[in-house]
Amino acid sequence: MVTGERSEARKKAVGAGPGVCHALGLMMLVISEWVRADLKDATSLASHTYLKDMIKFAAELAETDWYKPAVDLYDNVSFGQPRAALWAAVVMALVVRLNRHGPEEAQQVLSWVTAGYCLLATVALMPYLAAPGVGIILLLALSGGLVNVATR
Repeated sequence: MVTGERSEARKKAVGAGPGVCHALGLMMLVISEWVRADLKDATSLASHTYLKDMIKFAAELAETDWYKPAVDLYDNVSFGQPRAALWAAVVMALVVRLNRHGPEEAQQVLSWVTAGYCLLATVALMPYLAAPGVGIILLLALSGGLVNVATR
């Protein structure tokens, strides 16, 4: 192997497929933590205009056939601790991306498992996408950039 060249297993672990999912997971983590902190310090929930959009989006999703099963799956695979599980998945994804000298096969499995969880979290937490409004584009770009920078 030429210096700086990635093995096939490493390419699969840090490739575009899992990378997009990792970026989505990071973005959802940032949004959900921001909303959580914002609501925790709330003096009046009526002052948070994005809540109406989130509630409306959640109601629209609830009318579909696929959303509730996705949320139920998300709750089940996170063992009732979705916030902690999303934190763990995002941190593990970044560790895999930063650690280019780790065991490649194990990292590939971890990368794809965390990618799947991040994608599931993104689907389950879709109502949170209404919170930042058009700022979602900036958040996605920043998340993708961070995931890219973390990839060694």
